[in-house]
Amino acid sequence: MKRKLTSLLLCGALAASLMAVPAAAEEASSLEGELTLLHYLTEDAKLQALDDLIAGFEAENPGVKVNAEAVSMDNYLDVIKLRLSSGEAPDVMFGGPSSYPELVDAGYIMDLTEEPYVERVAEGSLSLMKMDDKVYGIPLDQMANVVFYNKDIFAELNLSVPTTYTEFIDTCKALKDAGYAACAAGYQDQISLGANYFTIFYGTPYLACEQYTDETQNQGKSWSEYPTVAQALTQFREIIGYQNEDCKTITTDRAEQIFANGESGMIIIGTWGLGAIMNYNPELNCGGFLYPSEEKAEDNALPLNTDDTWMIMKDSPNVEIARAFFEFMTRPEVNAQWIGTVGQLSALEGVEASSLPQGAADIADLMNAGCKVSMWTQYGAPSGQYSTTYYNCLQDFALSDTMTVEEWCENMDSGFAAASK
Repeated sequence: MKRKLTSLLLCGALAASLMAVPAAAEEASSLEGELTLLHYLTEDAKLQALDDLIAGFEAENPGVKVNAEAVSMDNYLDVIKLRLSSGEAPDVMFGGPSSYPELVDAGYIMDLTEEPYVERVAEGSLSLMKMDDKVYGIPLDQMANVVFYNKDIFAELNLSVPTTYTEFIDTCKALKDAGYAACAAGYQDQISLGANYFTIFYGTPYLACEQYTDETQNQGKSWSEYPTVAQALTQFREIIGYQNEDCKTITTDRAEQIFANGESGMIIIGTWGLGAIMNYNPELNCGGFLYPSEEKAEDNALPLNTDDTWMIMKDSPNVEIARAFFEFMTRPEVNAQWIGTVGQLSALEGVEASSLPQGAADIADLMNAGCKVSMWTQYGAPSGQYSTTYYNCLQDFALSDTMTVEEWCENMDSGFAAASK
């Protein structure tokens, strides 16, 4: 992977006009028609970024109307399949090939390998867009799974950034003793699992079992055979005990508000959540650090992955409009505003932002210093019914007070066996 940080985030100096008004030199567009985008974005910052992106594209292409349709992440794939079978597929769908390989294998997704805008994507990000050496998706940003913390609360309690798991739990105890929720969380949506458990597992624990997807889906290996899965689940359960008391009854959005309002000292989340957090409290004195899953600081790894990614449906009747949309969204100045709004790292080469909030700057500093990185989707993550089982079992574990690691592994084995039939 290319470890160079190719871009930073939150460029407050860029005005919305970068996307809303076409350059004077642009020739009038001859494109006419409609373009339908299907997504499961929920965060206010990302929805705003998408609105701005669409407004800019429509301004440059006045004969085009872009329709963005949102569905729940929990049944997103089912909706896609239903719409494909009914002849009502979108022109563009949110998500990448590693998340929906079955759609690529079935020939539903357009091969973008020869599209000129592909060259704008940074090498490390582009590698995650490929299946059989062909490019099927375009990512706009990258996400790191991290811990954000309230620097004022840490200063009040004389706490230091933890660098080992024992130190992390000691920090949780100190925050709880002082009357704060140690980490804000809300497990009533599955997005929370991509924040909490993924941060815990997809760093160093994942690096010890990178082939787990193929081994459990195709080779019949039991989940109980992975010691670092048990390690991550054990840490997950322990940390839940230090989270807000209502973590099992609220959603991620509410958890972000709890952290932003100073009711918790930390929040375990991907950088994708920073935009929403800072929107709730622009004055928040927020820092960021790498989640320490290990007992030696140098052994910890930062989970890194492409985030907001789009694919074109191969049989779209509006494929030329879709191509133009992809060309537009990968222009450096357009992408700079996107990352500025969502608070993410750019997935494109050479796109830089002029300023960073401290929480994001801390993570950028870690990456620039060459911290150990885990590109956790390099070998693929569970997909299709396997992914549904994975998320459901993780949510059951998070919501249960009694489920053991052994029981979770048994449930996963049963669910994967059923998915393979």
